[in-house]
Amino acid sequence: MIMRKLISALCAAVLGFALPASAHEAETRSGPVFSEFGDWTVVDNEQPAPIEQTYKVIFDATEGAEDGEVNWRFDSAARFINLLVENGVPRESIEVAIIVHGPSGYDITTRERYERQYPGRTHGSHDVVKAMIADGVRFYICGQSANGRGITNDDLIPGAVMTLSQTVATAILHNEGFTNIP
Repeated sequence: MIMRKLISALCAAVLGFALPASAHEAETRSGPVFSEFGDWTVVDNEQPAPIEQTYKVIFDATEGAEDGEVNWRFDSAARFINLLVENGVPRESIEVAIIVHGPSGYDITTRERYERQYPGRTHGSHDVVKAMIADGVRFYICGQSANGRGITNDDLIPGAVMTLSQTVATAILHNEGFTNIP
């Protein structure tokens, strides 16, 4: 019995030392398209992204960003672009659409409209949305959700588009060859 406990303790000690040695911290990088957001980690990749393929994807955003933070779906879309370009896919072969509804709708509004909704909070997604629109990322807001939240076309960051609904926008984009990213 004592021997079994001793062996168990010895195994636990060996595993305790071995686990930290086997874990490694991945190297985080930024860019090449967006350097202030959309960070990614280096991966020992065994499934290369075909560089001759066209990538047409939809990111659906429902959750609003926390005070001063970038909406995590916007950051994820920027990471998608950065990863593909870093791995040889031409930027012009990547089309990204982001459809917002629910609380995330405020994340594509002007600073003034955001402040009316969230007094004293910092609009952490504003500059990110502007940079992504300037780079060709398409932002859409569900008109049904916008109406329910009192968001108008005048409230949107220039370049963001009001749609009939999230479902109609998705159907239109699917007809253009886009696919959803979960």
